[in-house]
Amino acid sequence: MIRSVLFLCLFSILSSTAQNIKVNSENSHEAFVKTLSNSKDDRYNAILQDYDKYLEAHPNDVDVQIYRCKFIGSAYYDEYEDYNLKYDETEQCINSLVANFPRNSKVLIYKLNNTYGEERETLLQEAIALYESKTITWDLEDVSLLFEIGAYYYQEEDDYKAVKHANLAEKYNDTLDLSILKTRAYLRLENEEKAKESILEHLDKDQVNWVLNTKGELLIELNQDEVALKLYDRIKAKDSTFSANENLYQIFLQKENYQQARTYLVNDTIQTWNKVAALQKLANHDLKYSEANVALLSLRRMYQESYYDDFLAIKRIRLALKSPSYFWSFGEIMHVLILVLFVLLLLVIPYLWVLPVYSLSNYFDFKKIKSDIQLGGDWTLRHFWLISFLYLLTLFIIILVFNYQEELNYYFDILEYLDDFTEVTDLVSANAQLLFSGLLLLSTLVLLNKKRLRFVFTNTNTIRQTIGLSILFIVFNAILIRILGTFIDLTEGAEFITTLSAKEEIQALLREYGFYITVLVVAVIVPFYEEIIFRGIILTATHKHLGFKMANTIQACLFALIHFNLSLFIYYFIFGLVTGYFVKRSQGLTTGIVFHMVNNFIVTFSLYYTL
Repeated sequence: MIRSVLFLCLFSILSSTAQNIKVNSENSHEAFVKTLSNSKDDRYNAILQDYDKYLEAHPNDVDVQIYRCKFIGSAYYDEYEDYNLKYDETEQCINSLVANFPRNSKVLIYKLNNTYGEERETLLQEAIALYESKTITWDLEDVSLLFEIGAYYYQEEDDYKAVKHANLAEKYNDTLDLSILKTRAYLRLENEEKAKESILEHLDKDQVNWVLNTKGELLIELNQDEVALKLYDRIKAKDSTFSANENLYQIFLQKENYQQARTYLVNDTIQTWNKVAALQKLANHDLKYSEANVALLSLRRMYQESYYDDFLAIKRIRLALKSPSYFWSFGEIMHVLILVLFVLLLLVIPYLWVLPVYSLSNYFDFKKIKSDIQLGGDWTLRHFWLISFLYLLTLFIIILVFNYQEELNYYFDILEYLDDFTEVTDLVSANAQLLFSGLLLLSTLVLLNKKRLRFVFTNTNTIRQTIGLSILFIVFNAILIRILGTFIDLTEGAEFITTLSAKEEIQALLREYGFYITVLVVAVIVPFYEEIIFRGIILTATHKHLGFKMANTIQACLFALIHFNLSLFIYYFIFGLVTGYFVKRSQGLTTGIVFHMVNNFIVTFSLYYTL
């Protein structure tokens, strides 16, 4: 009876406090939260007192000591914000626990789970050393947890260690399943046989659907289609609402059963959520594998859902190439006109930097320019404009061929979520680089004639002088990198390589096409057309109007800009200035081409060595 009266009194006090707060008063939400937080603090402190009272009587109960720390760490933890209001108190509790029980396996495991970065690796190694020394007692469960932490810590960083630790963790706990971690590690190590063995190890276990679905995805990646199908039958039997259409689509696609694969894409289009993404996938499938009439229906269904999808009519043009007899709707013709307008815009954009060159020439002394040493190339501002257009057009073509759908999704916010981007594989990246280099090489060859070819291969330096200058140029670049290292983190050669604008593309070429093809592209073709474009066409064309110093500055600036790396702008800019200077000195492009080839070869070899 007395307890009931006290409860009613407390409830009435809290209720009256809350009722005195007006909802329309300033920051009323903070006042309401305060009434709750005060009550929570009281309850929090009361629980801590219960823990402390128990531990006074049982000071060596490690489990309860750990429970107390875990309570402090979770009582005020906000999962949404990933923020712990009692972080400092939690750290203090853990450190006190470790100080009191430094050689307790459960305490070490708990500390490990709350340690990050390099400190975690140090603590992990110390804990493993303690286990191996057998100086303290370990439960099998704790041993398994220790090596499981190690497996997750080393994954991707050192996959050999990750697999080793995962196997040990499973050895000491036969109910543990780390097959997903091991399979991914083996795939990164390019050991498909071990990856298959790993994913098949615990496949018969009854696990939650998202885990089974992840295993199904790995089975598909390893071409284990039949096993994956049986697994998805199990998932469907457990939960009929679970959707695995995308993964089932991949299975039948690999089987080249395109009609069956299509049915799973159609199933996704029935749903209302993220319907545009489903229609995109269906249209892309039909363009590649279905009859023209089916593909046209899928495209038009997609157009109805989103006007901006296929904004430049590339998919419709692909269909027209496949079957030109189908009529074009008014909307489809409008999208083609938009594509034409884009190309016309690319024609106009180069005037933004070509016209100022022409205009600035009115402010310079023509007599002084004419008395300057003339360069051998006969390129004009018209060629400067044309190569600029071809360069922009090449970039535009690369986007249309390799990244068209993703760019549309991003710029027009077509999808309901932004995770639908196709992962850029090494093959795609390598092929994009090959196409880009091939188109620019073709563009420069179109602008060559006999006189310009003589200028390209003219060199007043002897072979010995050219080799000597190349060595000096390498030393100069090394010194320049050292100087830049005082401003940005480029003091080590490896760090410099990792900042290069085309690092990923070069690595992709190395992985897909090997060292020699990569050297041909990166260290021969790229230097050849870049020197012709910047130290040939742009330098000689602007030199006629602005003189050598201004022309050399402009081409070096443009050369630095097209590498799309602001942190290395100065490096590329000085690189362009030096190679431009040797055009004037040698009256040709050969010296600059050799410099550029040597530089790119060193970069390629360095990346090849790191791989």
